[in-house]
Amino acid sequence: MNLSAGRVPSKAGKSRSRHVGARLDESLGFLIAEAERASKRVLFARIAEHGIRRGGWFVLRALWEREGITHRELAQRLGLMETSVLEMVRALEGDGLVTRTRDDVDRRKVRIHLTPEGRAIETTLMQVAQTVNDLMVRDLTQAEAVLLKILLKKVRDSLSEQIEPE
Repeated sequence: MNLSAGRVPSKAGKSRSRHVGARLDESLGFLIAEAERASKRVLFARIAEHGIRRGGWFVLRALWEREGITHRELAQRLGLMETSVLEMVRALEGDGLVTRTRDDVDRRKVRIHLTPEGRAIETTLMQVAQTVNDLMVRDLTQAEAVLLKILLKKVRDSLSEQIEPE
């Protein structure tokens, strides 16, 4: 599918560029970005009620899936810079939700673990996230919601093929 510019005559007789879907509200990229911004605003407001900062949410999500990883592994998982992840981890450590310990084999590595408090808030925060996900698709049928996920994964995968590995 080609959504590139076409040429249309201007009032003066010269041709000018006309982009298919040039209106912002018809741009797929803009719509995806707007949906992401809206979902994040709602999610972050709701998790803030539980004392969790926006960056901390992503770190906790990753650690609930797999804890004991290094800062580097966590940064790669989240697609963020290591320095940014380090700041987030320090904040969570200060909140008593994670600990950092030296690796038993390679003392240069620092592994990040959840504290009992960090594990305890998983159910509550995941329920908050599920509520926000439900809000995102409340006006869709179940079939449309499933199709949306399939299509978004295809879009992500198509674009990921164009990105140079870091």
